[in-house]
Amino acid sequence: MDAATGRARTTAFADAGPPRPRLFRLANVIGLISLIRREAMREIRWFGMVIVGPAIQAVLFASVFTLAAGDALTVDGLDFIQFLAAGLVASAAMQRAFETTGYSIMFDKLESGGMQDILGSPLSPLEILVSYLVTAVTAAVAVGAMIGVVMMPFGFDLPDNPVAAFLFLCLAAGIFSMAGLVNAIFSPKWDSFAGKETFLTLPIIFLSGTFFPISAVPEGAWRAVFQANPIYYLVDGFRWAATGRSETDPLIGAGIGLAVFAVLLAIAARLLATGYKLKS
Repeated sequence: MDAATGRARTTAFADAGPPRPRLFRLANVIGLISLIRREAMREIRWFGMVIVGPAIQAVLFASVFTLAAGDALTVDGLDFIQFLAAGLVASAAMQRAFETTGYSIMFDKLESGGMQDILGSPLSPLEILVSYLVTAVTAAVAVGAMIGVVMMPFGFDLPDNPVAAFLFLCLAAGIFSMAGLVNAIFSPKWDSFAGKETFLTLPIIFLSGTFFPISAVPEGAWRAVFQANPIYYLVDGFRWAATGRSETDPLIGAGIGLAVFAVLLAIAARLLATGYKLKS
């Protein structure tokens, strides 16, 4: 290249001015997909804990309850293993969704320092939230499907209404993914996160009709407490979709679930937008 050509190119670059920032119209699609891929790869690396562990746990639950209850036990005319399997699928999916977002936030906040990079990336708080939500719901549905498969030898059948079952599972997973994110933001260390999960989240899941019908609880204060648990309506709605039997109106359950999800989504979005306890 001769001197004249070089001077011409230099002049052209100077005339172009400084590089302009990249503009995103509706969404930063590339950044959104990249963050989803990052979180998904993290779940894949934890495959043994994410998929295999809950499947083994479900088999143990089913084996113990089958041996204890026998084949003759029914719940409102429904074979007990069908009743139990639907609850196991829903509970495993909800727990996985909670841990997916919670563990990811806790690790990036306390261990890797990656939370600062995420908050400083060209992604809006809503895009970050959607990335965590999509990953958690996908992992939860995968776990739920695996539980359903391993329960088939015990007598669990394919859902009567697969579309409704999928939607109820996604809604329940969405609620717990946001709950896990909020828990992680408010937890200053791992012990705090684990304490909230053990003494708050797990009781809410296990006392939502997962292993027993609410109709078996005597009338009175205890039944009112169980019925005040919004997760009960989601589990019952999923059980209706899976087996055709329910104790409540599935539409009411879906409405309650959507209301709870909207509240948690708004809280999580606000916390991410302000960087509360994340920017320090």
